[in-house]
Amino acid sequence: MNKKILISLSVIGAVAAIAVGGTIAYFSDTETSTGNTFTAGAIDLKIDSKATYNGNPVLAATWQLKDLMPTADKFFNFADVKPGDIGENTISLHVYNNDAWGCVTITPTLNDDMSSTEPELAVDTPNTDSIYDGELAQNMTFKIWADVCETNATPGDNIYQAGCDRLLTQGNGPIVPTSYALATPAGNVFTGLTNDPIDGSQTNYLGVEWSIPSAIGNIIQTDTYQADVSFYVVQSRNNPNFFCPSAAPTPYTLRLENETIVQGGPWTVINDGIYADLTWSDGPTFAYILNGQGLAANTQYSLIYYADGWPGNNPGAFIGTHMTNGTGGIAGAGSPNLGIDLPTSPDGNLAIGAKIWLVLSSDYNNGAFSTGPMTSWNPGSYLFEGNVYIHYNDTNI
Repeated sequence: MNKKILISLSVIGAVAAIAVGGTIAYFSDTETSTGNTFTAGAIDLKIDSKATYNGNPVLAATWQLKDLMPTADKFFNFADVKPGDIGENTISLHVYNNDAWGCVTITPTLNDDMSSTEPELAVDTPNTDSIYDGELAQNMTFKIWADVCETNATPGDNIYQAGCDRLLTQGNGPIVPTSYALATPAGNVFTGLTNDPIDGSQTNYLGVEWSIPSAIGNIIQTDTYQADVSFYVVQSRNNPNFFCPSAAPTPYTLRLENETIVQGGPWTVINDGIYADLTWSDGPTFAYILNGQGLAANTQYSLIYYADGWPGNNPGAFIGTHMTNGTGGIAGAGSPNLGIDLPTSPDGNLAIGAKIWLVLSSDYNNGAFSTGPMTSWNPGSYLFEGNVYIHYNDTNI
């Protein structure tokens, strides 16, 4: 074999080696999971309403499932009620997507003896400047129940069936903020079961019945009762200790605010960062802590129980006096022995609670610091109760 042939064989061998090397591969495998996603769930409460008044449909208080418009959607809005009147309302709640715990809170904002007519004065005292001196709320009767029993296979018939439907509350109209549990770990009013949340796939019905007994007479003439109704739901999963908030939390707290006077209605809170927070507790003395900001600098203020009507000593009480610092901050504490519960008779707000004000000391009993009255009126310099009326239990009496 000559040299030329050997060179040719070498070239062939090299090409062959390259061809073999091109087909060599390691063992392998690929597994792919695409589009991994976390999406937060949602709770969306929608409410409908169907109302009647003296047996007639009330279109203004009737709507399909929707998100409520706070100032537009009213379950009750009647301008000329009389003894003997009755009304009904079927309210349904649908919690979309997730099971939930739920509560409803009724917050009275007005129970006012708006004026005094001659026949009313024969059985009632004259109207005062209090917005809670009326008699309508405590003379109306209400019944609210979980409308779970079906009539002709139709739930939500708004006919209370004792022993089957589940009563939520019954009695006079609430005159203090009151919360009711619809479903908590302690029980579900719609199912009657413990540890059973509101089913996110079901519609739940509340029946409401109200009336004004015929025997009430003239004492309610011209009175107005007004309240806010709020529904609250929260996820039930991973929330085993949920409970509905109390209308009177402990420790007791109140934010005093500067306000715009509204004649004939609740005053409007001015949200401008000027306020004072008051905390207190029941006991033999009115033990309190006061902290605030935005007041007049280096000025003496008096914390008082203002008992309607004017000038606020009906009977009223002086609680304490405190001086602001150079930036208008106020901080102090006290434990006076008031010797009375708050409120106490004959306060015009006895049915709803006590007003607590922070006023210029110079405007209260001419700066003498004993129980009132108010001797000057400079409301732009005061802090008021923010339409939240308090209760204090003096355990010594």
